Amino acid sequence: MNLFMKTSLLTTITSILFTVTAQAQSLSLYLENDVIDGKDRHYTNGTSIVYVSDSYENSFINKIPTPFSKTKNANFGISFSRLTFTPSDIKEKNKIVGDLPYAGIINMDFFIYKWSETFFHEYMLTLGMVGPTTKTDQFQKAFHNVTGNTNPKGWDNQLKDDFLYNFSYSFGHKSYKKTFDYGKLDINNSFRIDLGNYNRAVSLSSMIRYGSGYADNFNTVGRLIGSNENKQLNLQASNSKDINWSISYGLAYIYTDFFYVNDQDKSYKLGKIRETISQIISLDTYLNNYIISFNFKSNKSLFGSDNDVKSNWAGISLIYLF
Repeated sequence: MNLFMKTSLLTTITSILFTVTAQAQSLSLYLENDVIDGKDRHYTNGTSIVYVSDSYENSFINKIPTPFSKTKNANFGISFSRLTFTPSDIKEKNKIVGDLPYAGIINMDFFIYKWSETFFHEYMLTLGMVGPTTKTDQFQKAFHNVTGNTNPKGWDNQLKDDFLYNFSYSFGHKSYKKTFDYGKLDINNSFRIDLGNYNRAVSLSSMIRYGSGYADNFNTVGRLIGSNENKQLNLQASNSKDINWSISYGLAYIYTDFFYVNDQDKSYKLGKIRETISQIISLDTYLNNYIISFNFKSNKSLFGSDNDVKSNWAGISLIYLF
C-alpha cells in the first residue's frame, strides 16, 4: 500500500470516528431494588450502564428505513445490565414449586434511534445469558452482606445456563407540550414490541410530566425492568447554575406471551403472566451536565392466581453528559 493510499485510509477512518464521537454524548448508571417492599421477591435487583451517542445526520444509520415517517436525527447506543430474580421465600434451600425460580441474567443491548423533535423509532438487539455463569448468586450474597439483609439460601436451584436473544422495536411520540409562566408540561406516549427467546411482549404507555427548565428529552415509561434509555435521547448540556426539576407519572399496559424466567422451566408449574398494568412516578433534577432521577415502579397482574400480587421497587439513575 503506497503512502497516498495509507493517508487516504487514515483520513477516512479519522472522519468516521470524528463523526461519531465529536458531539456530546451521555452515560448513565442505573440501580433499582425492591427494598421499598422490605423483602426480596421476584424481580429484586437490577443494575445497568447505558451509553447513548449524541445525534448526527450523515451516517449509515440515517439510511435505515422507518415506517410512516421521515426522520433527520440518528443515535446509537449500548447498555449492559444485570438482573436478579428470586422466589418469595429466600430462606428456603429447596426448590419451591409454584413460585418464581432463582435466576440471574446479564445482557447487552445494542440499539439505534431515528427521530425528530416529536417522535422516535428505536431498534434494539439484546444478547445475554441466564444461569450460574452470570455469577448473580455471588453478586446478591455480597450485596446482602453489605446491607445486612437475609442471605438467600436457594441459589443451588437457579435456572441452568442458557443463551438469550431478543429483538425489539419501539415508537415514541411527544403528543403534547405546553409552556406556562410558572413551568411547563408535556405528554409522551410509546409503543413497544419484543420478540425472541427471552421476552415476547407488547406494551402501550403514556407519561405526563410537569416541571421547570427540564430537558426536552423523550420522557417515556420505557421498559418495565431495568434502565430507560429513551430518557437519554435529545439531551443537551447546560451552563445554567440553576437546579431545574420535573415530576412525572406514567401508566403502561403490557401483554406478555412469554418471559424466560417465568415460562421456560415447566417444572415450577407457574401460570402465564399475560396482562399487567404498571405505574411509575419519577422525580428528575437537572444541573449542568448531570441529571439525577429517582423513580418508584409498581406492577400488578390484571388477571391471575392468588399468588399474583402487586410488586413494587424503586430506582435511582445518574446521567452524565460529555
